[in-house]
Amino acid sequence: MTSSPEAIAGVALQTLREALQGHTRCALLDFPDHGNVGDSAIWAGEIVALQELGVAIDYVDNYHSLSPKVLRERLPKGIILIHGGGNFGTIWPECQAHREAVLEQFRDYPIVQLPQSIHFGDDASLERTRQLIAAHPDFTMLVRDEPSRRISEDRLGARTRLCCDSAFFLHRKLRRDAPSVDILALARTDKERVTEGLQALLDKTGRRFEIVDWLEEPMTTSRRVAARIWPRAFGRLTRVPGFFRVLRAAWDAAAWARIERGCRLLSRGRVVLTDRLHAHILCTMLGIPHVVLDNHYGKVQNFIASWTSGSPLVRRASTPAEAVAIALELLEAAGKP
Repeated sequence: MTSSPEAIAGVALQTLREALQGHTRCALLDFPDHGNVGDSAIWAGEIVALQELGVAIDYVDNYHSLSPKVLRERLPKGIILIHGGGNFGTIWPECQAHREAVLEQFRDYPIVQLPQSIHFGDDASLERTRQLIAAHPDFTMLVRDEPSRRISEDRLGARTRLCCDSAFFLHRKLRRDAPSVDILALARTDKERVTEGLQALLDKTGRRFEIVDWLEEPMTTSRRVAARIWPRAFGRLTRVPGFFRVLRAAWDAAAWARIERGCRLLSRGRVVLTDRLHAHILCTMLGIPHVVLDNHYGKVQNFIASWTSGSPLVRRASTPAEAVAIALELLEAAGKP
């Protein structure tokens, strides 16, 4: 399988076109209103893809702000799309609770779950989701990797299509800045972290390096506007002309501010070392050599095996020590002894 971002995005766009079945109006649910750059890259990619397909977005929410009444008023006929990512299952329960509520309350709408990775930590949670999917007459699951496809088809019983992560729709819109250190380690600091001991390993290399994560973000105007608007997305104000247009604009601006911040961070390294899937995806689109460690349940490696293993920019490692050794090899290959 080709690993170029353009080819990957082209295949994903055709898959999404088929999943939407000719619909021209939608609700796009579960805006990721937090500092994780990867989730914002997915959201922005979803917007780009829907624009290319000519699908208008009549209603948006985040997992706090779902209003079935308002959604039905805004979208009396159309399709419901649920934001993609890596949180289908038990890792991030608040997002799963939101999509389960959507499955239960909108059985009269077609629903497409945009590309996800799936992980359930217990059978009871998986069974609850399976029952909700079985009770819905028109649900389609798009998944980002083969193991997720097997879970979706064999254990959840969902109509399933393999489709790459929506961030790849941004492949023409990103820019790399000049590097400032030899190794930029973008390492998770949340519950999926796997990089213990990385600081000591990098200290021994004698190279200029930084260790960062991209969860923390400055307060921006778009974030302030969105924080004031979305709690009003339940009733009378939603009938004001332009309400959802303003909310969308604020959320889209916040997403792009996060993406640009992430690209600036990654660009600081001549080589990037990471355990974040979207650091890998953005590095692939930015042209940055990088070494990838997996998260704790295989999400990153499963994705690479399905889509980007042929890219000359990515090398995989199983331990932090191996990752640092490969990063040094990449620097030497680039002429940075």
